[in-house]
Amino acid sequence: MAWNNERARARIRGFMEQTPEGEIVVEEFTRYLAEKRSRHTGSHPTLAMDAKALIEIPRNRAITTHAVHVYANLINFNSVLVEAGRETEASHRRALEFLHAHYRACDNLIDEFAMLRVDFHGSRLHAVVLAPEGASNEGERVRIAVSFAAAFRAMVARLSNDHPEFQTEVRIGIDTGPAVAIDGGKSDEREPLFIGSPANHAAKLAAGEIPGIILSPRAETLIGQQRQIGSQSHPLSAQIEQHFLTEEILALDSVAPSGGRLETAYQRFSDEFGAPRSMAADSKQPAFSFHYKQPPLKNIVFKDHPPSNAIRMELASIFADLDGFTAYIDAAMRDGKIAEAVANLHVLRAEMAAVLRNDFSGRKVRFVGDCVHGLIAEGTSSETDPAETVRSAVIMAGALRSSFDLCRTMLPGIRDMGLAIGIDYGTTPICRLGLRGLASVRTAASRSACISEAEQQRCSGNETAIGEAAYRAASAVVREAFKTDRALANLDYLSAQFMLGLETKGAAKPAAPMQAHVPASMPLRAHAT
Repeated sequence: MAWNNERARARIRGFMEQTPEGEIVVEEFTRYLAEKRSRHTGSHPTLAMDAKALIEIPRNRAITTHAVHVYANLINFNSVLVEAGRETEASHRRALEFLHAHYRACDNLIDEFAMLRVDFHGSRLHAVVLAPEGASNEGERVRIAVSFAAAFRAMVARLSNDHPEFQTEVRIGIDTGPAVAIDGGKSDEREPLFIGSPANHAAKLAAGEIPGIILSPRAETLIGQQRQIGSQSHPLSAQIEQHFLTEEILALDSVAPSGGRLETAYQRFSDEFGAPRSMAADSKQPAFSFHYKQPPLKNIVFKDHPPSNAIRMELASIFADLDGFTAYIDAAMRDGKIAEAVANLHVLRAEMAAVLRNDFSGRKVRFVGDCVHGLIAEGTSSETDPAETVRSAVIMAGALRSSFDLCRTMLPGIRDMGLAIGIDYGTTPICRLGLRGLASVRTAASRSACISEAEQQRCSGNETAIGEAAYRAASAVVREAFKTDRALANLDYLSAQFMLGLETKGAAKPAAPMQAHVPASMPLRAHAT
């Protein structure tokens, strides 16, 4: 099946009817949590209950929060992915063990600090500090976040020492402020999300290769550490990004007290995960076993693929990001249009997922904020066809843009938004990691996944770019189309069809996609937002 304008239009209408703006209840976090707690009659509310309430927000609810957002990026992940300059089964096994170990250790530490883990995406953690509640306690929430960041850095160092194969350094970004919490996932694949500037800013502060802890100007002020450089009107300038908290600041009891929580969390992790390999043969690490999955990928059920039954195959990874979305959400919070914005986001996410699965038999890995990560492959029972896979990925990228353009005409208030798309090709392992059940993490981690996101990041809101590996694997027709900087502007479905010689009978020929002039290459970053 391919993309079709009328079918997509009808599908979007259906998504709009599923969660209309008028049915979305916007509720303040403290009140929402009190309501959830009141239902646990006869039992004392626990942190697990509170966390579940925020992970399983009903589709017709939008919860306004004022929280501290923490992004932690394991910056050596890319080197773990390769062995002697290339990706191998052994290097992928090591990379997944690396993520699995850090996910488990980090979840234990988050529990000790009474925080909420929103998501793990590749080598990047997003967590929030929601308590103690209230405007007067914002400084205390920032101090908890800084204390957690210091403990997380120490935990990573200890894990690297005990398990040398997991050695890494960490870069942590922290910001605080209002955001909206929603969940658009299914019961077996939750999709918790905090939308708004603090999450976006914290993610950007965590992106980079220099380790350390970086606070936004507002967060620094709240712990009494007013910076001397930069400008608060430009919180993400190059100067600000490099302004790390010093060891002297982190040593202050008023800023980063750990209170033994690191020791407790790491001991529990060690009990669960096992002793270092060099010290014990009966380590409790999972045994990773890989197999090839015949395309299509749409019927992958992540819960059926723990480490012992992981998929590993050549495929195309695609990232499609809503350009201008954070500014749109911030304006919606100011203007009292949260319900409209959340309803629009539910429709946009649902339609992108439908294009991936229903129109092209691909598989959505997860939503990363306002971005969708998907996979697609073409091939036989024994191998993937590289050229056909890249061709399908390019056509699917065009379909995503065409569906997005339809959404812009049908949904209110989103005409100024864009869609940036990145594609790359390579061998990728697929499984779920970390804790069991709903707390496990759907993962498709490889250099091609990292690069497809980096390609998306170098695009403006009307561009599509492909990585070097995808370019090499593509047919001559695709290489010719992407010959300038491996990027195109305005590549929609019809443009992709005509470009590849797949004209639809009776369709009007579209304007040719424009060559996009974007930087030819970017430093490889592990899933930096």
